[in-house]
Amino acid sequence: MKKRKSYGTIMVNLADSRVIDLIESREKEDVVIWLSLFPNIKYVSRDGSLTYAAAIREAHPEAHHISDRFHLVKNLTDASTLCMYRILAGRIVIPLTKEQNAMNELLTSKPSRRTKILWVKSLASQGRTIQDIRTQTKCSLQTIQKYIRMREEEIPKDLEDQRGREHTEAIQKIMDKVKEVKALQVKGYSIRKIADETGYTKRTIKNYLSPDFNPIHGQYGVQRPGKLSPFRNEVIALRSKGTTYKEIHASILQKGYTGSEAAIRQFIAKEKRLQGDLENDVIAGSTEIVERKWLIKLLYKPLDKVKAISLEQVENVVEKYPLVGTLIRLVWRFKEILQSGEKELLHTWISEAAALELNELTSFLNGIKKDIDAVENACTLPYNNGLAEGSINKLKTIKRIMYGRNSFELLRNKLLLLESRKFN
Repeated sequence: MKKRKSYGTIMVNLADSRVIDLIESREKEDVVIWLSLFPNIKYVSRDGSLTYAAAIREAHPEAHHISDRFHLVKNLTDASTLCMYRILAGRIVIPLTKEQNAMNELLTSKPSRRTKILWVKSLASQGRTIQDIRTQTKCSLQTIQKYIRMREEEIPKDLEDQRGREHTEAIQKIMDKVKEVKALQVKGYSIRKIADETGYTKRTIKNYLSPDFNPIHGQYGVQRPGKLSPFRNEVIALRSKGTTYKEIHASILQKGYTGSEAAIRQFIAKEKRLQGDLENDVIAGSTEIVERKWLIKLLYKPLDKVKAISLEQVENVVEKYPLVGTLIRLVWRFKEILQSGEKELLHTWISEAAALELNELTSFLNGIKKDIDAVENACTLPYNNGLAEGSINKLKTIKRIMYGRNSFELLRNKLLLLESRKFN
C-alpha cells in the first residue's frame, strides 16, 4: 500500500489466473487465518519469504509448496554479480583478439609527443616522402613539416601522466597494506588481532587475504552513460584509421550524436589514459580492454545476444579469471535444472556450488537448502508466481487510476468486481 511501509497479500488461482482475494497484511498470523478460509488448497506457488512459507505450513500442512523459478534465478544471478564485482575490475586487460586488433590499435600504442617527433624525424632521415610519413604516423602534413624542422633542444622530454601516476601510487599503497596483513597472518595472528594491530576492519582484512583480491577499485575505468556511449566503438575505429576529429564529429552527427567535437577529443584522451593505466608493463599493442558489465550480462543472456563481446574475448577472460567461467556455467546450469523436471540434478548442483566456498553464494545456498522441498517442486511442477506478479501490476494500475485516493476496502472491492466481470 505504501512502498517500504505497508504491504498486503494477494491470492491468485493457478488454474484460471483469477484473483481470489487480498488482505491488508503480510504478517504470519493474519495470513494463516486468511488461508484457513480456503480448505481445498493443494498447491501454492510463492517466493522465498519465510513468513509465507510458515503461514502456509500452519494453515495447510499437506499442501505442496512451489518456490518461484524467477526469484530463484534472480537471487542466484544477484549473488554471482556481487562475486564478479569482487574479483573483476571495471575493465579487464586481455590479449588482443583478431577482430579487435584494428579498433584497439589507437588505444594500445599511445605514443607520446616526443615519440611521434622522433618517429617522424627517423622516417624523414630514411628519405621517406611526406605523404608516406603521413600514412604511417597519421599526423597532418603541417605537423610533419613542423616536426622535421624541430631542433634537438626543442624536442620535449617525456613526462609521466599525472593521473596515471596517481593511479599507480594508489595501487601501491593498497598492496603495501596487503603485504602488512599477510605478514601478520604468517606470524600466526588471528583476524581480530590483525584488526587490533592495523586498525583495518575485519571485512577489509578478509578481502586482503583472499586469493582473488584485486587492488584496482571496482569502479575504475567503468564507462558511464553519456552522449558518446552509443558511438564508442565507431569513434575508436575511425580514429585508429587516422580520421580527423572534425570528420568523426560530422559522421556521428548524422546518426544522432548531439555533443561537441571537443567531447570526442576528451573521450579519446581518457580512453588512452585508461589503457595506459591498466596495461602496466604489458607490451603496447598486444592487449585490449573488456568491460566487466558485458561479462555480467552473460549471466542473463546467451553469448550470441550480447553483441559487445565475442567468444574469443570471453575465453581470454576466463583463462585469466577461471572463476568467471565457473560462475557463468553455474548460473546457466541452474536454469537448465529448473526446466529439466529432474530434481536429483539439483542436489548435485548444490554440492558443486558449495565446493566453491564463495561468500556471495553461501546465503543463497543456505536458503534453498532450508526450502529444498519447494525448490524441488519448482523443478518438477509447472506452476510459478507469474500470475501473482501480473496481478500486482494490475492492482497498482487500478490504484493509480484513482490517484491513490482509496481505502484498502475500496481497492479490494474494485479489483474483485473487475475480476468477476472478466469471468462472467
